[in-house]
Amino acid sequence: MDSNRILKIGLFGFGCVGQGLYDILQRQPNFPAQIVKICVKDPLKERSLPADRFTFDAQELLNDDSLDILVEAISDAHDAYDIVTLALRQGKRVVTANKKMVAHHLEKLLQLQAEYGGVLLYEAAVAGGIPIVRTVEEYFGQEPVSRISGILNGSSNYILSQIFKEQKPYSEALQEAQDKGFAELDPWLDVSGADSRHKLCILAAHAFGRVLAPEEVPFIGINALAKADWEFAKRRGAVIKLVASLHTTEEGKLVPLVLPTLVNSIDDLYTVEQEFNGIVVEGAYAGAQLFKGRGAGGHPTGAAVLSDITGLLKGYQYHYQKLHEQAGVAELDTDFELEVYVRTENAALLGALSLTHIKLLQRQGETINLVGTIKLGALLKYQERLRETGSLVMATSVHFATQEKKIASPELAEAI
Repeated sequence: MDSNRILKIGLFGFGCVGQGLYDILQRQPNFPAQIVKICVKDPLKERSLPADRFTFDAQELLNDDSLDILVEAISDAHDAYDIVTLALRQGKRVVTANKKMVAHHLEKLLQLQAEYGGVLLYEAAVAGGIPIVRTVEEYFGQEPVSRISGILNGSSNYILSQIFKEQKPYSEALQEAQDKGFAELDPWLDVSGADSRHKLCILAAHAFGRVLAPEEVPFIGINALAKADWEFAKRRGAVIKLVASLHTTEEGKLVPLVLPTLVNSIDDLYTVEQEFNGIVVEGAYAGAQLFKGRGAGGHPTGAAVLSDITGLLKGYQYHYQKLHEQAGVAELDTDFELEVYVRTENAALLGALSLTHIKLLQRQGETINLVGTIKLGALLKYQERLRETGSLVMATSVHFATQEKKIASPELAEAI
């Protein structure tokens, strides 16, 4: 290949990420690759480029052998999967920003790369502009990782910052996040914790050598938070963050979680505000390290796509060393216990959760607020009922440390 030739990029999607990448490349005229074709879905949508720059036929890009790299930056995970798998079957080099697609189909994507010789990179799928996938893959490639704990969703973090720092109600903070382009019109993936769960699954393969299915990760979001929960956090001298965490037990089992979490001023994640993401990676030798950067927005995520494009130009690909060494066999520790704050109007659900070491905080009418200990397996089993009933489960520490055992009061025993 001629080293002086400008490589051609085919881009799927021209939303926040696609436009961010296009703008960055326009500002880098000496970069040895340029977007030459853009495929979009809606022919009626107004766009910032002339209509003749776009096609509405994905096959036009997939079948164009003159394109050196394909970049997938669409929101629909099903369509993204179709595009990426077809490209990999042709042995193409592909960059994707779709974390849901990667999380749900990583095993298949690995198989296709091995079978057809294509290459897939997805730095932009995790934590916006923070180069966390490459860091875990390379820097911690030989070092055992005991814990990854982080704020992986910039939209939800922005909302929580507005609530705690600016004293704004949840609805107003959410609207601001949408107006600024941090949250989608349908913000469920962001505020429910599902988006963070997808990113955690991706990191699991690189940091722990385990293809972790999203269905294995219990997740509770911030959309059920209420005034009583903010007040509880403030009494503890803490703020609430949506924290995704994965760590190993002494027996070598995995504990994956995505929960609203009390974060104190001594914790590394306490200073991660607004749309920023923050990730703590704890290695056996390097200790705990904090990586912080913008986790939402077109330019930060577009910069991550650009980094992957640069990697492909240099022949880079993921090697998944830990995945090959450990063969993805690590089990989940469903008996792992952590201390949580619970608020619910469903007393029967409290019984089903099998909480122990319970301390009743308050009961007003049908609403019960308490602190107790719960097993990972119970969270996984009853998470949907928690969402359906508007109940909240919140970790009392980023370290998931169980506090001194408490005996349930007679009043609480009667309540549940």
